[in-house]
Amino acid sequence: MIAFVRDAFLIDDVQSRGPLLANLFRREVRQRYKGSILGLLWAFIAPVSVMAAYAFVFHYVYRAIQIADYPFFLLTGMAVWFFFANGVAGGAPSIVQNANLVRKVAFPRRFVPLSVVGGHGVTLIAMVGVLAVVNLVFVPASRSPVMLLLPAFIAMLALLTFGIALALSAANVYFRDVEHILSAALLPWFFLTPVLYTPEALPEGVANLRWATFALDWVNFVSPFVYAVRDVLFFGRMPPLGIWAYCLVASIVALFVGTWAFRRLEGEMAVEL
Repeated sequence: MIAFVRDAFLIDDVQSRGPLLANLFRREVRQRYKGSILGLLWAFIAPVSVMAAYAFVFHYVYRAIQIADYPFFLLTGMAVWFFFANGVAGGAPSIVQNANLVRKVAFPRRFVPLSVVGGHGVTLIAMVGVLAVVNLVFVPASRSPVMLLLPAFIAMLALLTFGIALALSAANVYFRDVEHILSAALLPWFFLTPVLYTPEALPEGVANLRWATFALDWVNFVSPFVYAVRDVLFFGRMPPLGIWAYCLVASIVALFVGTWAFRRLEGEMAVEL
């Protein structure tokens, strides 16, 4: 069991091949913004433009969602969603996209999806850092010491994303439809995740359907992470114990299942590629 835990957290691989992982990580970040004048600023432009569109339609035009400081509320949830969605969407095809490297060089292949998720982690940290400052200035409720808990939830979100990306990247080697199915699923998944709204803001008919609210809150495993980060970063309050427990268990289970699946499928990857 201890050996599997060490393997899941790549402790031995990072100790022995740390410089290689660092090179893959730097390459991932450089390629993403290579030739770009604005560089990392593009990481803010995409979510801010989406936020502006949704805030204009749902908050100012239709007035379907009335939440104070709604643009900042929306950006806080979108920071979580963009990291998760981009991490799994980029991680799923990562082994196939690096087929030449995987076939020709002997190295821990899990480093490939890890470098992709890590690259998006840079974007997440930058967004959260800016949001923390902006919320402290413009959202009085966020001025609370609980914001110091933010790194814990970011770490759990990273483990969840990496675990899912691991499993999908391995499956995509054998079934190339995986990345296309994921791409098609992410848009409806976004609307089923409480990024635009809170459970209290749902129409009365939906709010009274317990199975629907339960599915939105707990079956969708991204939702508790959105709630947790929003509680800490926007509302300035301690997330409920159930959210803590869910995020911790979901992140560890995702990492262990992803590691197990990757190990099971890793043997014939070079042949399939």
